[in-house]
Amino acid sequence: MILDNILIDGNVEAKTLLILAHGAGAPMDSIFMNTIVKGIIERDIFVIRFEFPYMLKRRLGKKSFPDKIPSLCLFYKDIYRQIKNIFPKKDIWLGGKSMGGRVSAIISKEIDVKGVIVLGYPFHTVNNKDKLRLDCLQNEGPPILIIQGTRDKFGSINEVNNLYLNEKNSIFWIEDGDHSFSTLKKSRNNSEDSIKNAYFKVSDFILEGTSN
Repeated sequence: MILDNILIDGNVEAKTLLILAHGAGAPMDSIFMNTIVKGIIERDIFVIRFEFPYMLKRRLGKKSFPDKIPSLCLFYKDIYRQIKNIFPKKDIWLGGKSMGGRVSAIISKEIDVKGVIVLGYPFHTVNNKDKLRLDCLQNEGPPILIIQGTRDKFGSINEVNNLYLNEKNSIFWIEDGDHSFSTLKKSRNNSEDSIKNAYFKVSDFILEGTSN
């Protein structure tokens, strides 16, 4: 596979590189992804985004659904290996929105990365809240930071806060945030501030982990 259809942002000379995957429904250049990346690169973190094959098909006007998790994992690992070959001396972090974050967490146990960022972890599906996706958050591996809205329909604070996670992993809660950190009009924090809080926390987590 040739490494193509990627977005590169930030200082290519930066020590730290974040590979960032999109979620199930929106592409790598969605407003959400663009805003998050813009905030991260201001902290001298180099970011590379890519798209899974099904999303490339959508760009061509074809109806396409996400592949099964094992296939997504294989594709992401291939992306990682190609980027690692190009930038062998950089500290590499994995990340993603929702589904992309889940895939990042899964494959992080198998490859050499500093840590993982998940922007809205899908702890369960909307229609089946009893079937939890916890293995990759409970098993040993690099540290994982989850940024999660307290109202997230894929895992709210009331549903998730008492679940066991590996001690290396943590959740940063966005008050009144939904799956994309948008807040209610009556909230003390507006949606813009919530996304700022998200990318500041992501940047801090990465830079602190890189310096260790």
